[in-house]
Amino acid sequence: MNMDITLKLDKGSISEPIVIAGLPGMGLTGKQAVDYLIEEFKAKKVGGIKAPFLSSPVITTIDGLVNDMVEELFTFYYSEVNGQSYIFFTGITQPPSPEWQHNLSRVVVDEVSVFSPQIIYTLAATPIYNYKWDVAVYGVATKLEILEDLKFYGVIPMAGEGVISGVNGLLIGYGKRKGIDGVVLMGETYLTTGRDYIAPLALVRTMSRILDVEVDTSRLEKLALAFHEEISKAMSKKKGKDEGGSLGYIS
Repeated sequence: MNMDITLKLDKGSISEPIVIAGLPGMGLTGKQAVDYLIEEFKAKKVGGIKAPFLSSPVITTIDGLVNDMVEELFTFYYSEVNGQSYIFFTGITQPPSPEWQHNLSRVVVDEVSVFSPQIIYTLAATPIYNYKWDVAVYGVATKLEILEDLKFYGVIPMAGEGVISGVNGLLIGYGKRKGIDGVVLMGETYLTTGRDYIAPLALVRTMSRILDVEVDTSRLEKLALAFHEEISKAMSKKKGKDEGGSLGYIS
């Protein structure tokens, strides 16, 4: 089974772009952050990858009618801001098997490597087990000097040994093989399932500082604040119920 790939960019007119990627993961963190940057950078679609066999083995229906099956699961976008070229890569799913996560990552790196990218950033999440508003952004990089530079922008280097699963990590691994610098930024998220809004906001703010591009985060801030209020109310109700429960047996 082959992937049908298109990337309509003129190699002669693009030099040393910055690549920013994010696929669905915990809290949809990286996916939301990349989608937001695509909108704010007014990036235009320049290609995609059709591979219907990589999607979940389901069909979708509305009121008893079957929808068309989605074929193009992954998309490339391009933008130029302040004289700097950007290639964005995102999609609606992660490939369902390790084999195809590797294959997709290798193919994407091969496609963008012809433009001699400066660096590849992938945006993702790392789980936390206690909810908080002021979340941190952690990072790993392919070079120590890049990791040191990230500290200036408030990124905390990931300490000790660890793993980054899925395409968001593999893109950096395959990029490193080709001599392309890479960074994974991970926003803390309380939601391993569902949609978080606070972690994507933290990632967008961090990328704005790193890229030295002013990004209007007001739309995402409203979503994050509404999400925070909703979670806070739910936690307050749960705490009240816990405190108001039975004292149990007393001798």
